[in-house]
Amino acid sequence: MSLSNKFILVLLSIIVFIVSLFTYLNLEEDEKTFNIQLKNRVAFMKKQMLQNAKYTIHYHTSEIENDLASMNLSHISKLLKQLVEREEIEGVALVSDNKEMQLFEGRPYHRSVEEETIEENENNIIISTPIRLYTHWGTFSLVYSLDILNKEMTKARQISVDKKRRNIENAIFLALIVFIVFSTLVFFWAKRLMHPILLLTKAAKNIAQGKLDGNEDLLHIHRNDEVGVLAKTFKVMSLKLEKSYTELTELNENLEEKIKVRTKDLEASKDELKLLASIDPMTKLYNRRYFAEIAEEMFDVNKRKHNNISLILLDIDNFKNINDIYGHHIGDDVIISIANILMENTRKEDIVCRYGGEEYIIILPDISLESSMKIAENIRELVEEMIIELPSEKELRVTTSIGVAMANMIVDNDIEIVINKADNAMYEAKRSGKNKVCSYAESYES
Repeated sequence: MSLSNKFILVLLSIIVFIVSLFTYLNLEEDEKTFNIQLKNRVAFMKKQMLQNAKYTIHYHTSEIENDLASMNLSHISKLLKQLVEREEIEGVALVSDNKEMQLFEGRPYHRSVEEETIEENENNIIISTPIRLYTHWGTFSLVYSLDILNKEMTKARQISVDKKRRNIENAIFLALIVFIVFSTLVFFWAKRLMHPILLLTKAAKNIAQGKLDGNEDLLHIHRNDEVGVLAKTFKVMSLKLEKSYTELTELNENLEEKIKVRTKDLEASKDELKLLASIDPMTKLYNRRYFAEIAEEMFDVNKRKHNNISLILLDIDNFKNINDIYGHHIGDDVIISIANILMENTRKEDIVCRYGGEEYIIILPDISLESSMKIAENIRELVEEMIIELPSEKELRVTTSIGVAMANMIVDNDIEIVINKADNAMYEAKRSGKNKVCSYAESYES
């Protein structure tokens, strides 16, 4: 498709778009007005229905209470049947609180209420009121159908759809008329406007193919506007373009080298950030997030290799009291000091993490339960011997309760099972007096 044809097509498309937009806005305004009118009408009809429902239930409530007082049950039954015969009432219910009397007509519904209530859903309005004979006797309910209202809404929407369809048909007809009229005018105008541009396009193709001659047609452009200036400077532009291309090639080569260097720097920064995200800032131990990632991985590796893996879960005894009595800064000193003991008294291959506020967890791969218990007991003794200096020249001593668990590589499916075992063992140590090390085999689960 030639440039002139494209230009004509764009102009015509704009015209059609404007007509379509105008029609669309009118349709939107009509639909908005219709929706407001429909909403108001529905609200008015619902209000009338609610008023009628309240009047009906108030009127018949006193009648039913009198009939119940005189035990005129036949009249009550007749009244319920008369009510359900109304077009707008779908169901009636009269139920005593003790369920000895349950009268239903039409759609069954019952909900005991202490005061008048109104429920509304897509298809019904349900009004219920209490029946009182000296005291609360039961509930009288009316179920009003919204079918009439829904049919009215459906009919109104269909009218709106028909009106919209007619408007669309009129808009299409108008767009066709506008298209035919303007297409004729635009064709002649575009042909005159685009002729010099087409000559420039032809010259550009010749230069791109290496044909430096054959551009005599540019001499026929005698214009003082922008197109004339473009024709005069066309050859100058081609020379500058060649020079710019050479400079751009050199710049691109330098830029690629800079990108490689920057990429390496970004990768290094990414690794550093990943490490920082895995470290607890207070204790410099690994944090719980890192534990969740590495624990499952170590569990799977050791299970495939048929190696043992143990967990040590440690909790500071009475830590809340330490914070309450000595302040959180002393509590922080306790947490950091115990973290240092754990780092200094575990193996190189062990992973030590801060698991919670005052909890730590250690992953010990390829180790027996007996060795794990020795490490845990050594940690417990070191913590017990640890002294925290207080500003008042007093000393603070703390203890820990420790749970140890070894994974059963045949039965246990994931590391969470082992964590639960260690947790149970730790709480057994707490329950049996604190400052102890208990293994899972020694714990007692309820």
